[in-house]
Amino acid sequence: MLTTINKIDLSISSPPSQDSDFFLRLALFITVFVFSGFIVNWIVNPENLGRVTLWIGLHGTFSAAWYLLLLNQLRLSRSGHLATHKRLGKLSALLVIAIIVTGMIMVLDLYQRLVDIGMFNPSDEIARTRAGGLIGSTFLQWAIFAILFVMGILNVRTPTHHKRFMLAAAIQMMPEGLNRFIHLLGLPGYAMLIMIFLIYLSIITYDWKTERRLHWSTLFSLGLFVLLATSIYTVFRSQVWGDWVVKMLSGI
Repeated sequence: MLTTINKIDLSISSPPSQDSDFFLRLALFITVFVFSGFIVNWIVNPENLGRVTLWIGLHGTFSAAWYLLLLNQLRLSRSGHLATHKRLGKLSALLVIAIIVTGMIMVLDLYQRLVDIGMFNPSDEIARTRAGGLIGSTFLQWAIFAILFVMGILNVRTPTHHKRFMLAAAIQMMPEGLNRFIHLLGLPGYAMLIMIFLIYLSIITYDWKTERRLHWSTLFSLGLFVLLATSIYTVFRSQVWGDWVVKMLSGI
């Protein structure tokens, strides 16, 4: 009976090499897309390079390093170099901390500069709502990024979930590059959410085609993305939220 069950399990599971190939290709696509968003934006709008501050530069450097490290980690996993993969995993944790810390400082610095030039006037209700949207969506995005990364670490002994959580963390960081493409193409803001959903849909389709089931790690990650998307168009657009955010920032 046990032998029969094991045979069935093996028959519905995708080969490790096929699994690794899919996630490596998808991670490469995400990385190229994100990097291209910044590069194309700088080519079309070279004056934006002059607006790069120290914190923007550091945040961008750490983020780029994390994406490149993710690709290398997937490559190492695919080739069986697990010892090196494990050692470099500690570096990825440091990069995640650096991304979040520099990102928070970067956004708060941006908010203060916009206030100083009059674009975010704390006495203007609409400006407060815009400020609440910026702070809320960005901070929740990084919070979810951190949660997905931690879930990946907690599931490091289960490669199926470990890879899906780490890739989901990379997807969670896509808006920073996707936003540039959206603005350049003149598309509405929700187009970014549709693009990200399509990437999740590709993972769901892969899981169903190869194993005839959906992994809980994929569904959990998708649920957090839905939470972010819903919050952007509900809570973070409310006047109450904007007023609270500006009040909190004014006390810093």
